[in-house]
Amino acid sequence: MNYMIDQYRGLYEKAYQEAVKANEVGNLPLAHKKMTDAAMFLRKLASLDPSGRDTYNARADKISRIAAAIQTKMANSAPRTGGAATTGISGGSSSLSTVGEELDGEDMSSFYTFFRADDLTGGFDKVIGLEEAKEAVTEYVINPIRYPEAYNYSFLDNKCILLEGPPGTGKTTFAKAVAKEIEQPFALVNVASLVNCYVGETAKTIDKVFNSLRAYAERNNCGITVFFDEFDEIAKKRDGDDKASQTAVPALLRNLDGVKGNKNFLIIANTNCQDMLDAGIKDRFRRRIHIPLPDEEMRKRFFTDKLSQLEKEYFSQLDVAALAAESEGLSGRSISQICDDFLHFVGSVKAGLKTCDNFNDVLIKMIHRT
Repeated sequence: MNYMIDQYRGLYEKAYQEAVKANEVGNLPLAHKKMTDAAMFLRKLASLDPSGRDTYNARADKISRIAAAIQTKMANSAPRTGGAATTGISGGSSSLSTVGEELDGEDMSSFYTFFRADDLTGGFDKVIGLEEAKEAVTEYVINPIRYPEAYNYSFLDNKCILLEGPPGTGKTTFAKAVAKEIEQPFALVNVASLVNCYVGETAKTIDKVFNSLRAYAERNNCGITVFFDEFDEIAKKRDGDDKASQTAVPALLRNLDGVKGNKNFLIIANTNCQDMLDAGIKDRFRRRIHIPLPDEEMRKRFFTDKLSQLEKEYFSQLDVAALAAESEGLSGRSISQICDDFLHFVGSVKAGLKTCDNFNDVLIKMIHRT
């Protein structure tokens, strides 16, 4: 098994590096194929290595988003005539839309994914638990927006929040919910796409991303919630051997300080490894919020919420309290995946493909296999 894990790790790393290089030279079809392959290898790693399942799946999700952004870029790369045009936000009827913003004629959609404020479907009411995190954000961000006449003081323009905690605890969902609460557009930065093996290019890309978002905010007279997932990939301590961070950190500091102005920006970053971050970066994040693994009560709510679509005859057989007790230490993402597997199982029973005498036992066995 270890041999297979090492083999797929090697395949993933090779595919990812080839994708980055292909993107750099403008070979978008090859970049898209290799990114798709890299995501596939990560999914295989998740199935082979349960201990790293959340991390592999989260990374695969992110790389799949990058592949989708490259595909969008290919679709929008027909030659243009005349000067560089600035397009609106694409996406049609889809709730997810990659930004068609351009900077000096360059399409930025491979670097971040954009959600209009009215595309975001859930605020804090859709976030299970995390009451302390909600309270901290409400005090720091939401109340000053809701009660401007009371908060009539001169605050720093830049607001930065660092979310830290284990993978799979819903940090991305929480960040989207914050944006919904304050009715701001939400930009999900594809951190992996910012990293460039050529000296200085990573810093230039970071500048381009911030400049693009500032331009959008200025044109539309609005703020933006900017979310950096897996922030430690570009914000590690500069005393290490990570060349990407050595060029990325100064650019991040320059932009987080708002040298060019980040008025009404809310910058949220997610890390699973706070101790790896550069000290200067951590200093810019005035609010650091721990997003923990779900406690027993939260796990009850996860199982209830995720399995609420079951018919009463099946749901009534489940002991939610026992499920919560048996799933101690699991993340919300892991519980969601278990529930998804269980719904497939119930479907197979309803179709007459399988039989089952005790649905609760089946679900507990699925928990123990995770």
